[in-house]
Amino acid sequence: MNGARWWSQPFAPEGSAASDGIKKQLGTPKMDPLAVLVRESAQNSWDARRPGSDVEFTVSLSRPSRDRLRVWADQLLPEPEGPGAFGLLKQLTSEDTVLLRISDRGTTGLGGPLRADRAAEETPDFVNLVRNIGEPRDKDFGGGTYGFGKGVLFTSSEVGAVLIRTRCVWEGRPQTRLIGVAMANTYEYRGRRYTGRHWWGNVNDDVPDPLLDDDAQTVADKLGLPPLNGDDFGTDIIIIGARLGSALDESSQDVERPRSLNEAAQYVASAMVWHLWPLLLPGDDGKVPLRCRVLADQQEVSVPHPSRVVRLRPFVDAYKEILAGQGRPVQRQRPQTGLGTFAARYHMAPIRREPIDVAAPFEGNGHHCVLLREPRLVVRYLPGPVALDEMMHYGAVFLANRELDPIFASAEPPTHDDWVSDSLSGRNAMLLVRFTIRKLEELLQEAAGLDGKTTVRGGSQPPLGALSSKLGALIPTATGSGADGQRASGGGGGGTGGVGGRQARIIDGPKLVRDGEDARILATIEIAESRKTVHVKIRPLVALDSGSETDPPAGADSPEVLGLYNEERDVVRSGDLLAVKPDDPRRWVVVIRPAADAATRLRLEVEDGRRR
Repeated sequence: MNGARWWSQPFAPEGSAASDGIKKQLGTPKMDPLAVLVRESAQNSWDARRPGSDVEFTVSLSRPSRDRLRVWADQLLPEPEGPGAFGLLKQLTSEDTVLLRISDRGTTGLGGPLRADRAAEETPDFVNLVRNIGEPRDKDFGGGTYGFGKGVLFTSSEVGAVLIRTRCVWEGRPQTRLIGVAMANTYEYRGRRYTGRHWWGNVNDDVPDPLLDDDAQTVADKLGLPPLNGDDFGTDIIIIGARLGSALDESSQDVERPRSLNEAAQYVASAMVWHLWPLLLPGDDGKVPLRCRVLADQQEVSVPHPSRVVRLRPFVDAYKEILAGQGRPVQRQRPQTGLGTFAARYHMAPIRREPIDVAAPFEGNGHHCVLLREPRLVVRYLPGPVALDEMMHYGAVFLANRELDPIFASAEPPTHDDWVSDSLSGRNAMLLVRFTIRKLEELLQEAAGLDGKTTVRGGSQPPLGALSSKLGALIPTATGSGADGQRASGGGGGGTGGVGGRQARIIDGPKLVRDGEDARILATIEIAESRKTVHVKIRPLVALDSGSETDPPAGADSPEVLGLYNEERDVVRSGDLLAVKPDDPRRWVVVIRPAADAATRLRLEVEDGRRR
């Protein structure tokens, strides 16, 4: 036990903010609550970065043992009595309880005064998170605030409770602070009304204060919080009884079930990549500004480099184009205003959704523009027209000019996931945001090739012509859509198996992609991991109606392998022989010119001629 206890806030005679209203300030976000949690907490950690320092941002999920929960119960119980109890006792004695810890290092921590009525020159981060509601943004080019958006911390808890430990500099010296905060429901007790807000700490003069320095560190050590001392500064927020959300059942895509701990951790890693990726790219100095980690029961969960995520890569390439000064300026003519910079890129669409795509904010292929302002945190994926060729996808980025950052920031709702012109009071600001969105929608029309213009690097048109830009002369320029498994004049597609080892296999296709007289067959093959170079011969064969395959007679038209393409590394190889070294990519798209009036099948021969 320690001297800290829970203190419940009564309504003041002049009125107070009820916890019910605070929790509702986020509204009903369209995205998953775990994604909102990642976005909000990462924005605040990024805003609190120390000058010249990169930020380490970690989300750790754990299901503590009974003995570990007993330690937490010893420190945090008893909870408020009577109707003020918010379920903490039950939560700290349940084997299903999950603790979700959000940590940042390389930040200033939650500094400033401990109490909200004290004026100070330092930024009041502590009281803005722990005590106050709806404070205005206090940092130039900031991403978020500790105002209404902090409600997600409490709505993510089964009991609306969090524990906050921070280390900052206050009045010229380092200081460690530890305090608990809970938001439950308003209630009446013994003739008095209470707001539903509770704090755990040292109660002095009927005000709850945090445990400080040695007292805070002693309790933090008992609870198993990570070390935070010496020259380390930062914050840990532990959500007690974390809600992990739900996932679609594999047996029925219409049925949802609770996420497991590992599934929730994978979702968090995906949300980091999809919503924070501009800050996960190395800067000019080679350092990554925001280093993200995810742990599930102390086991590391991979957070891949954004360029390695196939579905995300067009957006990354478009952003790099802007950073290289090759983007397209976006202007408003009356009055003359530079709004920002736009770029778009095309790539072959991925064959299937990968695990890292679980938190992707859209279904299917990319046809969106990422909205960014100066913090370089993703605001929204603005949808545009779908590419005409289903084999292709594109991604665009718009980066607002720095001088307009206050306007676009003011247009964001508490979840910072949109630019809403109607929320602005000034007419000029409202028209500027509205014009920007309308202009971006026009640029996405061009990017999709619907107006005949060419604005996308990497291809002149979205259909076969866009793929042509990647494969050079392997595919003729054309326009039109693809047709899976279509069999008609010009070729057809069908897969084939074989015997032998599992070093190479066909995982998708063959598919006929055609328009008019132009047609090509695409198939995706996968090469198994190997410590030595694997040589694969790709043999296209004519498929007979009987289901067998045959080499064409002498002089007859025959299918021809034109080359192979790897989306992950943007590599093209010609010919029908593929040599895959141990560190080479394992998945390749085979491009085949079909034989006239015949369906085409494939066989893969590995090294010694064994057929697959």
